[in-house]
Amino acid sequence: MSKFGSLSVDTASKSKMPIILPGEIDPVQDESGKEGYIEFLPWDSEPGRAIDRQRNVEAVRKGFRQRSRAELRAEAEGEDQIDLQAERLAALATGWHLVGADRQVIDVEFSPSNALELFKSPETAWLRRQSWVYVANEANFMKNSSKP
Repeated sequence: MSKFGSLSVDTASKSKMPIILPGEIDPVQDESGKEGYIEFLPWDSEPGRAIDRQRNVEAVRKGFRQRSRAELRAEAEGEDQIDLQAERLAALATGWHLVGADRQVIDVEFSPSNALELFKSPETAWLRRQSWVYVANEANFMKNSSKP
């Protein structure tokens, strides 16, 4: 633990985000009563920091090239925020137990590529947004948080 005590987020600890279907209040459960979840590392864990470092290096390299305003605008317009979010979430995800609205287990093995596909899909955009908010809330990863 750092010298800053309970202000610190344990960047190596994982947290399970319960999956809550749109329009529902309680997490979805499979037929045996097990909640659906996606497990994440915190925003500033090593995989998250690696993404930040990579994007910073790319930005610096782009800054060394002389470009016209039109090129800069085209580059900015070409960035897809959904893809950037999906890439970060896939890097931070470490496991899951996926359950559908029909309470059936969705038997898709967890892998970074499957996670990226899940978070990029327009059909599961609601789950990407739910995950983004969860990961961005540091209280979900603090040991002495008042959050359950």
